[in-house]
Amino acid sequence: MTQKTYPRLMLALTVIYGLVIALLALLQTGGVGLVAIVGGVIVGLGWALTGILAKRPS
Repeated sequence: MTQKTYPRLMLALTVIYGLVIALLALLQTGGVGLVAIVGGVIVGLGWALTGILAKRPS
């Protein structure tokens, strides 16, 4: 994987996560808050890891 792959992958995962949360809210599914919290933490950690990996010299 190249240095540009990680941000692109994270952007795609962030968009998918947002769509899933929107779909769950639209369908009025219970537990949307829990899914949003857990997913937000995972996406945030992914972006943090992407930032760390992007700063490494190749």
